[in-house]
Amino acid sequence: MFAGLILTLLLIPVRFQEPQAQPQQGAPPQAPPYIERGQRQFNFYPGGKLEITLGVPGSLKIIGWKRGAVLVEIERIIRGLTEDQAKVLATQFPLQLRWTQTTGTIRTAGPPPSMADTEINLTIYVPKDRTDLKTQVLKGNLAVGAVNGWIEATLQEGSIETGSLSGYFSAMTKAGDLKLEMAGKRWEGYGFTAVTQKGTVDLRLPAEYSAALQLETRSGELTIDYPEQLVDGESVPLQAVVKKDARTLSATVGAGGAPVRVMTFAGDVRLIRSQTP
Repeated sequence: MFAGLILTLLLIPVRFQEPQAQPQQGAPPQAPPYIERGQRQFNFYPGGKLEITLGVPGSLKIIGWKRGAVLVEIERIIRGLTEDQAKVLATQFPLQLRWTQTTGTIRTAGPPPSMADTEINLTIYVPKDRTDLKTQVLKGNLAVGAVNGWIEATLQEGSIETGSLSGYFSAMTKAGDLKLEMAGKRWEGYGFTAVTQKGTVDLRLPAEYSAALQLETRSGELTIDYPEQLVDGESVPLQAVVKKDARTLSATVGAGGAPVRVMTFAGDVRLIRSQTP
């Protein structure tokens, strides 16, 4: 049985003034955006799986922590309506949250854009060890950090940022940049794959990192700012292979290891030495 069905969070309305353009003479003043913030927490064991779907534009941030619980922080912003109208609209589209101690679903929904300009931003804390994640984002950025698990993500539009992950990671965005940073000595797990159909890629590796790198841009530049590698006792610089408009790098760094694959169909790729140990 689910411990909870659809929960309306304890949201705190906040009036927030954004800089407004001066209205044209005779035009009615524009109402400030209506903002609600709230949170919900439930017990969740390591080894569980969460499915997260953002059906409304907004950002998603997922952070691993050392607790057997999930904490969801929500920020809802509604523009173009009066405060009373926005409150009524918000109650019609609550955050949908269902869970047991090993499975959970988190969904956002909202009115059509013709009714109101709605944005929902989520920050979700999950057990950092052995948490599996499946995420879908309609429009907005995704950031994931400090999680070990099986992670899959699909974005229609938005950038992806990762840091200190392990396990299995596979993500794709149709339009957005990739900002990817590895930590430690190697990728611990099955592999890492990130693809954007249109956007730039920054991949940062510690200087002493071991992996099987596969980098590719179908239309863009591939820049390498990374130490030379020892091959048969000789220092050899990493070099891209150019074929028509495509540029690729397939190379073993350090002692090799799990595959780390990144690709963009249209955009530049940069391999950068990071300062992360």
